[in-house]
Amino acid sequence: MQSRFFDFGGDTIIRADQYVRLTSDRQSQEGWLFSRLPLTATNWEIEVEFKIHGQGNLHGDGMAIWLTKQRAQTGPVFGSVDRFEGLGIFIDTYKNQRPGVVFPYVMAMLGNSSVTYDKEHDGKENEIGGCSARGIRASSTPTRIRLTYFAEKSLTVALQYKAENEWTECFETGPLTLPSVAYLGFSAETGELSDNHDIISVETKNKYINKYTEQAGSTTSDTDAGRGLGRGKQFNRQKESGSWRWFFFKVIMFGIV
Repeated sequence: MQSRFFDFGGDTIIRADQYVRLTSDRQSQEGWLFSRLPLTATNWEIEVEFKIHGQGNLHGDGMAIWLTKQRAQTGPVFGSVDRFEGLGIFIDTYKNQRPGVVFPYVMAMLGNSSVTYDKEHDGKENEIGGCSARGIRASSTPTRIRLTYFAEKSLTVALQYKAENEWTECFETGPLTLPSVAYLGFSAETGELSDNHDIISVETKNKYINKYTEQAGSTTSDTDAGRGLGRGKQFNRQKESGSWRWFFFKVIMFGIV
């Protein structure tokens, strides 16, 4: 199956009208989903509904949201490549060696194509912001993460997992510079421990700041990277190259020009 707008690989499974499962609840899996079209907006907001769940009391390893120059490659950092250029947001469900931190843990890393992710210490050396999120795995509340970015100003990450429409700010950074061409992606991995890592919906918006009031606002657009991401579209299978249409994503996806 193929799409004009997205690539997926590794152990990713597409379940039309339900979810994209990046990994199943099985050991040693890696999966990813990446847009074919770059996100070039100056200011933006991305909201993702996801679900991490599985059997048993032990679970891992976690998932990531990417805005990076690299795309569509399997690797050792939550299923995608190391030494990336751009932004990685990690939802880490397994604690390695990071005393004093409650897991699951959500953190951000800004990569410059040369820095290696500090996997042994759960990203401690790379973190630009983070927070503990106990209860985000297997929550009875729809779990969501919202990234709000204003170029050269800030990145804010908020979470919904305690109650619906109750958002908890995880962290806010200072000014960040992202690649001028970056691709939106998702990935996950399992090791000896495992979980289902599902992407359920994605919504993205342009953000702007009123130059007179300095207040933020948003608009939703459906151009470039958002095309082909519609509600309730079923797969369209063909014998040769084929195509799958998007589908269950409750998205209003933007590709900003």
